Amino acid sequence: MKPQALCLWLTISAWEACVWDLRKNSIDFSAKSLESRWRYGSLGGMSAKIKILSSQLVDQIAAGEVVERPASVVKELIENSLDAGAERIECRVEQAGSKLIQVTDDAMGMSREDVELAVRRHATSKISSAEDLDRILTLGFRGEALASIAAVSKMRITTRRKEDSAATLLVMEAGRLLESTDTAAPVGTEILVEDLFYNVPARRKFLRSQSTEIGHIQTWLMRLCLARHQVNIRLVHANRNLVNAPATEDLGQRAAILLGRDVYAHLYPFDYQEEDVRIKGLLSDPTHTRTNPRGILFFVNGRYVQDRMLQHALMDACHGVVPQGRYPTTVMKIEIDPKMVDVNVHPQKTEVRFVRTQHIYRAVGVAVAQLLSVSPWMKTSRTYFLKTQQAQLSEAKNSPDRIAVHRSILQPIHKSTSRPKWWDVEKKFEIRATHCESVDSAAEDLEVGLDGMHLLGILWNSYILLSDSTRVIIIDQHAAAERIAYEHMLASLKAGNIASQRLLVPLQLELDAPAVSMLESQIERTRQVGFELELFGNNTIIIKAIPALLSHVRVESLVKDTLDELAELDLSQPWERERQKVIGRMACHAAIRSGRPLSDPEVHSLLMQLDKVDHAGSCPHGRPVLVDFDRDEVAHWFHRK
Repeated sequence: MKPQALCLWLTISAWEACVWDLRKNSIDFSAKSLESRWRYGSLGGMSAKIKILSSQLVDQIAAGEVVERPASVVKELIENSLDAGAERIECRVEQAGSKLIQVTDDAMGMSREDVELAVRRHATSKISSAEDLDRILTLGFRGEALASIAAVSKMRITTRRKEDSAATLLVMEAGRLLESTDTAAPVGTEILVEDLFYNVPARRKFLRSQSTEIGHIQTWLMRLCLARHQVNIRLVHANRNLVNAPATEDLGQRAAILLGRDVYAHLYPFDYQEEDVRIKGLLSDPTHTRTNPRGILFFVNGRYVQDRMLQHALMDACHGVVPQGRYPTTVMKIEIDPKMVDVNVHPQKTEVRFVRTQHIYRAVGVAVAQLLSVSPWMKTSRTYFLKTQQAQLSEAKNSPDRIAVHRSILQPIHKSTSRPKWWDVEKKFEIRATHCESVDSAAEDLEVGLDGMHLLGILWNSYILLSDSTRVIIIDQHAAAERIAYEHMLASLKAGNIASQRLLVPLQLELDAPAVSMLESQIERTRQVGFELELFGNNTIIIKAIPALLSHVRVESLVKDTLDELAELDLSQPWERERQKVIGRMACHAAIRSGRPLSDPEVHSLLMQLDKVDHAGSCPHGRPVLVDFDRDEVAHWFHRK
């Protein structure tokens, strides 16, 4: 048989066998049958690998996107209360929310029909068509929160409208409706969430310590309190008031309650509007900054968001005024046409996308630069009055000279995200003359080779210039002092704990609620690095002692920066390793600042100490302490080689 004929015969035989098998098993390939088999995950009696998930499992998976931790539950429930028009909201939690979360409001409530629908997935009263996504002004809109929370907890909802004679009680467990009945309750809604993640043990075991989880709850509550300062909001944990924020029309007053009076005294208001954008809020003066951007809070149409573009715009406008590596405390509210912003780009709705990014970038820069240009903190009075400061800003806007300055300052904002030209200041080359004395040649064990070097002078009150017959060395006085202080504190640790210096008069310091919660869990570690701190009231601590090496620094800034560093620690790493980061931040406070004039004895002392410490070539944060050039390299610059 020819090969072609053989192939044809084998093909026909295989097809006949297949048809016979299909008839034998009576497989129905009608459209209706296929739809049924696809629905149940099998075809032709064969077991399929791809199956349709049960609704219960779908809800648990969806809950993983919405309900990350107890703080996520608090956020979603309070946002629902705010959307419903609540004027008073109380949140009670036990065991940092893993045992119980109770949110009670005085909003409009729901009917029985509505509350039974509200716990189903994608059920919402806030949108009804795709067009509504272009004009969202509510905090929630997807209809996922209640269904997702119910899927991983035991939930009870009690709600009543003003026009109803009885309230409705809804009882759910693991996403299943167990009971729906009448009950007695005041107008509003109370949602009780118990045993969070009890049916998803894999999620529950990843929860952090109670102090960490309650810190996350306080952080979110603080954001919501600042977003809606007209609403009375309270947080109670284990019968202790952690947040008590009465309603106020003044954002500054709400900031004073949440951030502390010390921060409040350094906050100044700004209010700017152009076209369809209004930007208002509070900004701290350059003397009150943080080591990280956690104090920067952005709100877009009442929603807290995290946006790198907004942060870049803020920091570019602050360039040259706020020290490099520091961040101002900022509460910025942006009001914009909802059509110009997409809020549906993140599962937890913490990110947005602007239609006109450059326009928003420029507007933020203008709003901040206008405040910085009048420098209200330079006035003799440091008392904070919101209306008075607004009046000052208004008067400054109406001044012809000020308007001209604003125009010259603000035009380049949209052109570049790099260093803004308007803050450039003419720098004069200044070298302070000194006697060309040799660094003490009697010193022994020199490590960076300064023996025999001559002190030429100080450049810009920041850089020490040394030379000999073959090379030039430039030393950053701040980085050098930082390395010296760091090594001294490490040596103290090896000998025990860092020595403390008690304050003659203990100081009181107000912190925000998350910082207090963090301190409760880290207070023993603060003792190990030389502090003696004591909790006093809800948001106040008493400072009794600080590290002896840092007795000359500003105490409040030192404590706040150290607590910021503790809050950023990687808890999965050994404390002995993470402790070095904390000491590095403390050493920065101990160090001589750039720009501070040094006397000749101070310069010589600094150089002698630098030669005696380990790792003298860099500061604890990795920046170089010194650079050097040999004679041949300098000659090469001038094409002499």
